[in-house]
Amino acid sequence: MRNAAPYLDLGLRFALAAVLGGAAGYWLDGKLHSSPLLLIFGVMLGGTAGFINLYRTVMRLTKSESRRKEKRASDQS
Repeated sequence: MRNAAPYLDLGLRFALAAVLGGAAGYWLDGKLHSSPLLLIFGVMLGGTAGFINLYRTVMRLTKSESRRKEKRASDQS
């Protein structure tokens, strides 16, 4: 479970970014009367930002796990 803990909130981060982007697009649509263009754009932009955040986090965590495994292997030798 300790190895999985850093990954548990990744789905929430991704969904929250898409929802916030959609909310911002919805608000802008209301102000600019351009419904639903900015809503769609906001969801796409938020989803893209969420995916980039997810990718960077997974790569960082994977790299740190690899370093720990290499260190353990070298300590045992």
